[in-house]
Amino acid sequence: MTGHVAGAEAAVWEVVGGRDKGGVLVREGSQLSSAQCTERLSTGSVVRQIELMGDRLHFQRLSGTGPETGWVSIRLKDKELLIPAKTTQPASVTPEAKTSPSAQSRKVRILALHGGGSNSNVTKFQTLPLQKLTKDFAEWHFLNGSRPWTHDKPDEMLTAIAKGMPFFGWYGVDWDDQSERPYQEKLFDPSVNFTYTKVEEAVDRVLEHLKTDGPFDVLLGFSQGCIVTNLITGILASRGQEIPWKLSVLFNGMKVRDNRYRQLFDDKIRHPVIMVFGKQDQFYDYGQTQIGMYEDPIVLEHDEGHKFPTAKPQAAEIYEAVTQEILKRCRTE
Repeated sequence: MTGHVAGAEAAVWEVVGGRDKGGVLVREGSQLSSAQCTERLSTGSVVRQIELMGDRLHFQRLSGTGPETGWVSIRLKDKELLIPAKTTQPASVTPEAKTSPSAQSRKVRILALHGGGSNSNVTKFQTLPLQKLTKDFAEWHFLNGSRPWTHDKPDEMLTAIAKGMPFFGWYGVDWDDQSERPYQEKLFDPSVNFTYTKVEEAVDRVLEHLKTDGPFDVLLGFSQGCIVTNLITGILASRGQEIPWKLSVLFNGMKVRDNRYRQLFDDKIRHPVIMVFGKQDQFYDYGQTQIGMYEDPIVLEHDEGHKFPTAKPQAAEIYEAVTQEILKRCRTE
């Protein structure tokens, strides 16, 4: 089997397969035995050919979501997984020219971070109401955490929604009170020390994604994804650096509990934010402590639990309010 460097006529491919699995499988090397990447290359993505070896394509992602680079099969038996893009572009076009759209006349770009014990496929499903409301002016992107989820096994419904994708968290949580007291009681007790293990890796992962795949206009988080968003916002603000997105949208978020980062929030953060809370969420009371971290947050509530709201009419009202705020803060003409 010989390798071929991409030429100008076949340099760009479109992903058409994997629609029922959240995209096509990506491996780190050319062999089918090579290690799998944690993310799939989403259906509809456009990639630049680096090398083609038989049916194995080494790619650089130009649009869509998934690994920035890797190896995929262009067909599986008689089923096409990737096809030459209808409009080819010269091989000399750089990824930056494709992935850094002009601030003028482009769609709003939303990056969503899942909660603990979840993944991008689950978040895609959970955010469908918002995606439908914003489909005419926004494009959505999803990022997985890199920490395999080893705690409670996800239920059958989540497993079905995940479509075979592994479950991830953003960090681990340790605390030094080993008593039988309720977990929520420990959260409110300042004498109990909490530690987010390997949270620095999560922060670096998201910051790198913002840099290499940005710009993004909205950073949307759920649960653990909110805490990672809060941490990144606090770190950038403490450094005097510009926060590179325009609006944070936080569903069922909480205050950062690891005291190593407490000083980041001594002063309220001045950055636009919408917080959505479920009144039946077991973490509702503790979640209210997140409000004091920001100056003038927009706070919306519903009567459900630790979830994206689904019950009408509250769910529709909340998603409409979020959509209008995205338009207000982020729409580019």
